[in-house]
Amino acid sequence: MRRNSRRPLPTHLIRGVHAVVHKSVHNARNIIKSVGSLFVVGSTVLLATAIDGPMASAATTPGVTKSTISVGIPYVDLAAVDSQFGLHIDQGNYPNAYNALISSINAQGGINGRKIVPVLVAVNPTGTTAAATACTKLTEDTPVFVALSPLSPNCYLEHGIPTINSTLTGSVTPGSAQNFSLTPPSSAYDPTQLAVLAKQGVFKGKKVAIFANGTDAQEAKIVAAALAKDHVKVVETAIDSAPASDSAASAQQQQTIALKFKSEGANEVVAVGSASGSWPTYEQQNQSTYNPPWVATSETDLQGELTGNKADPTYLKNVIATSPTPSEAAVWQEPLVQQCVKTIKKAYPSDSIASPVNQDTVTTYTAPINTCIQVGMFAAIAKAAGKSLTTSSFTKAGYGLQNVALPGVSSKVSFAQGRPYPLGPVYLAHYNSSTGQIDIAAKAAS
Repeated sequence: MRRNSRRPLPTHLIRGVHAVVHKSVHNARNIIKSVGSLFVVGSTVLLATAIDGPMASAATTPGVTKSTISVGIPYVDLAAVDSQFGLHIDQGNYPNAYNALISSINAQGGINGRKIVPVLVAVNPTGTTAAATACTKLTEDTPVFVALSPLSPNCYLEHGIPTINSTLTGSVTPGSAQNFSLTPPSSAYDPTQLAVLAKQGVFKGKKVAIFANGTDAQEAKIVAAALAKDHVKVVETAIDSAPASDSAASAQQQQTIALKFKSEGANEVVAVGSASGSWPTYEQQNQSTYNPPWVATSETDLQGELTGNKADPTYLKNVIATSPTPSEAAVWQEPLVQQCVKTIKKAYPSDSIASPVNQDTVTTYTAPINTCIQVGMFAAIAKAAGKSLTTSSFTKAGYGLQNVALPGVSSKVSFAQGRPYPLGPVYLAHYNSSTGQIDIAAKAAS
């Protein structure tokens, strides 16, 4: 958990929104790659083998009948946030976007002869109550077959309902349903990104120190092992063990840790997970004179910390981060992404949908893009599962996606048994002092 003594509410809100859109504007990039499957659900772009058999019934699979598939859509209700806090965040119209895209699929015959029945529930992302209520509705009151990017995925998974592109917190009970995502977890992505950074020469001749918050102590061990594998010299590892709610104590610990790093001769810092946001925050708060080049392993946490906060470029101009996907401006220009947005515009011509290209403030493209993502990825897996649609066949089909070419992906995407996500390219990211945000490259690092 990232700590911020200045504006905790906006940071918490942005993190909540990130989870739903599989990470706000950033996560629009992270999962956009599946959008093309929405329009080519019956074409060769879906290369997984379908599982044939008789159609499942509602008696064996909740949310599935011979002619329909109920899909839970607990979307972010930013109107409620605006009313409560006056933050004026406009990501576009989620209900309209979902209805337009699902209607488009149904008009083409649905998925293996079944029509999609959307069950939309507005969720205020600033607390946990609304997310919990939505889970109860979609798992018990009106059981659905799958939930698209819910804020509390663990609840759905433990009810046996698969989720699409959610951000898991903690662990789920063994035997629970599976979350499928185009964003790899940090435990898998960290070794990949660090290997790329090592190849880029970021750690060449450096003495590296690892900094993490207490909640990311296990991830710090993964980072240390990855750096050792890359033959990087690590001279110190430090954990900020202050309570997450005690910003002053964290700042004091970080100051002590920074002095320790300096005494050990560390001239490169790797900030792990949520520390990607807290390292520059406390460097700035402490006005630290120890300010070496550093790596943020979580571009999302770094970006989230910058949102709504006045950052000192002194502690950010020397950072390098990465992302598993390119900038939203790069993926926005993909032909099939544009085709998806065109479908929404045709159904709802009065909806304003801005472009992420050459603009910094209006984000009404977020809902259309992410809706394309969620529906597209679900359609890809459900199509591959074949006519016998059960939780088991859906899970098997998700794991079985191999060498699937999707828009916005520089190479073909593959999942694997026990790995419900792909491991793809790595895009470098740097601080842009003119915008105060992190810019992600359009092309993958070699």
